[in-house]
Amino acid sequence: MNAMVVTPVTDVRAERRFKSERIHQLVFGEIVEVVEDVLSLEKFDYILVRDVRLDYKGYVNKNTLYFMSEEEYEQIKNFRIIKVSVPFCRISGPVSFLLPFGSRLYTKNGKDFFMPNGFIYNVVDEPNESFNSVVELALHMIGIPYLWGGTSSYGFDCSGFVNRLYDVALNIDLPRDAGDQENRCPQIATIDEQEKLMSGDLLYMEGHVMMYIGNGKVIHANGHDMCVAVTDLNNNEYGKHLKSQIRKVCRVCST
Repeated sequence: MNAMVVTPVTDVRAERRFKSERIHQLVFGEIVEVVEDVLSLEKFDYILVRDVRLDYKGYVNKNTLYFMSEEEYEQIKNFRIIKVSVPFCRISGPVSFLLPFGSRLYTKNGKDFFMPNGFIYNVVDEPNESFNSVVELALHMIGIPYLWGGTSSYGFDCSGFVNRLYDVALNIDLPRDAGDQENRCPQIATIDEQEKLMSGDLLYMEGHVMMYIGNGKVIHANGHDMCVAVTDLNNNEYGKHLKSQIRKVCRVCST
């Protein structure tokens, strides 16, 4: 059985309870596979799902999902998907939400937007803005709070930030966690070879990922500034510490 997220954002937790660790988030319009039997669905508020996009499992509150029949799932796959590329986008109608960056909107004509339960809603704000690169898009997110497990503009963690950016900007699905991203992406230089780096390259240290934006600077969701911020690796004490810990410089490939 498949389900769609029908709230602006829903937490994915490590265990079947509200107070367990947030390990991931899903945003409006994302699809999950339900990894539970019918009895579990009836018995528990938190159910095991698999994020179809990232093949990532965890427990979500079932009240944030709409469970689709096979027919509804096949119908929704025929719609055009618009990914929200602005920090926030308001919708109104049977549901009125402030949707975060990365949300999925389903349409056939670009004017009317659909949910699998038959609801038709309107988009109040323009869901997209032009950008020339993943870095330009990243810079629009400066100041968004740091949130452990966060993958939305309501709050990002480091790997959730770069994952969502590459998803929206280039339709590239990086692994969810920094360590898995590091293993996936090829090394292209060392941090001491900054002349070889390009904007959008990813810099990895133990448990953290940053995006290079040029001139020795990175943008990252981090617990030092407690938000998405730009750090100078050469002329900032915090930045110099980060630079000393970088162990791999990667370039994201589309394959």
